[in-house]
Parts: sequence; C-alpha cells; structure tokens
Amino acid sequence: YARAISADPTFGGAWLNWGTTLAEEGNIEDAETMFLKALNCPEVKAKAMMNLALVFQKKGEGSAAKGDFPTAKQLVAKAAEYLEDAKKMLDEAITSGVGSEEEKMYASQFGPLRLHCHRLAGSILFGQRDFAACEEEFREATKKFPYIVGAWEMLARVLELQGKSDDLSSVRKKIDELR
Repeated sequence: YARAISADPTFGGAWLNWGTTLAEEGNIEDAETMFLKALNCPEVKAKAMMNLALVFQKKGEGSAAKGDFPTAKQLVAKAAEYLEDAKKMLDEAITSGVGSEEEKMYASQFGPLRLHCHRLAGSILFGQRDFAACEEEFREATKKFPYIVGAWEMLARVLELQGKSDDLSSVRKKIDELR
C-alpha cells in the first residue's frame, strides 16, 4: 500500500485497503488515520466514512468499557454522523445509476451499523443513569427502523426498567406484531 500511495497519493483504494488491513489486525488508531486520508479521495469517500464509523464504534465501546461515558458518547455520535453522511452519498450514487455493486453492498450495511449506534448510545446513556435520554435514543431507533424487532426490544427494556407499564404494553404489542 505504501508503494501505491507514494506513486499516487490520491489513490483512494490504497488508503482504504490499508486502513481495512490495519483494522483487521486490531490497529484501530492507524486504521483511523488511513481512513481519514481516504476521505480526500472522492471515489472512496463514502466507503471511508462507513469504515470510520466502525472505528468510532469500536473506540466508543472501549471508552464505555473503561467507564468513560462522555468520551464514548462523543465517539458513538461521530460514528452515527459518518454513517448518515455516507448513506446520503451512497444513495445518490446508486439512484443516479453510477453506484457500483460494492457501493450497494456498503449501503446495505447502513441499517445494522446505524442500529448498533443507537444501541451503543442507549447503553452509554443507561450507564450514565440518564434513563430519559436512553428512552429517547431508543424511541429514535424505532422511528428510523420501525420494522426491526431489535429496535423495539431495546425500547421495551428501558421502559420496563423505568416501570412505564402503559408504554411498555404498547411496545410489546408492536413486538408481537412484527414477529
């Protein structure tokens, strides 16, 4: 990758692949650097954003595991932002007819990755004992993903823990309808 980049620093595929290799080896910090470099290459910008979202999710999980909830919250919010921006770019490419099969594959990963951001953000808020914000996060997930049972299950858990039986009853009915 280094040779390809020294020959052509605008070769986005090399930055992206190098970042992917580093991430797979567990070298998240250097992977982040490569994906950030790939952002400057228009042909892979959306893919770099999707990969950066994964990096920030991983870093957010690590921060949350250490009890650093404020940092974890910021990292997960950044992951969600990258996902939303990438999704717009991928959708534009696909609807205009210039999107590749690889871009379609990346776009198909938006839902699971974005839902994971909601799950992480809600867990962080729960860890901070901010149950109202956790509930709000999970309600947002059900708005974005109304047909995904897991989104409703997250909301049900926080409602149950708060003792909100009326809301919980309607959410459980929704879960039953979706199954």
